[in-house]
Amino acid sequence: MTMRIGIDPDLVKSGVAVAVDGSLLTLDGLSFFELIKFIDEHKHQAVFVLEDVEHDRVVYHRKGSNQAVMRSISQKVGMVKAIGRLLKEYLEGAGADYVLVKPLQGQLKKAKKDAEFFNRLTGWDGKSNEDKRDAGVLALYGEKSRAMRLG
Repeated sequence: MTMRIGIDPDLVKSGVAVAVDGSLLTLDGLSFFELIKFIDEHKHQAVFVLEDVEHDRVVYHRKGSNQAVMRSISQKVGMVKAIGRLLKEYLEGAGADYVLVKPLQGQLKKAKKDAEFFNRLTGWDGKSNEDKRDAGVLALYGEKSRAMRLG
């Protein structure tokens, strides 16, 4: 049995998906402390696939956005990067097997935004949001594409 747990870091609720032998079993949103407990419960039986939110260090200007909007976006990006760094450090310290994966691109990125496409791609038929879909794609495809082995 091969269990992969995809994690899309977020300050309020990170997207978390569990895939076993290439089939998506669950999609959840977990707070930081719920996720730490979840990692502890699964660290000896799964490979964690964590989105490397620090891969791209630039906050790009959004067309039509004023400085206040850009500051808000920058703050949110910083919060997500902080949670991502903490999760990486926790996975390391816990002795968990993990990989960091660059943010999704192309068709995999489309699956994050488009629930119907995500369902066709993954076979999922339950409810989802962008963070959960991102985690689902990471669990199923993240390690196979552009992964860097770290843990």
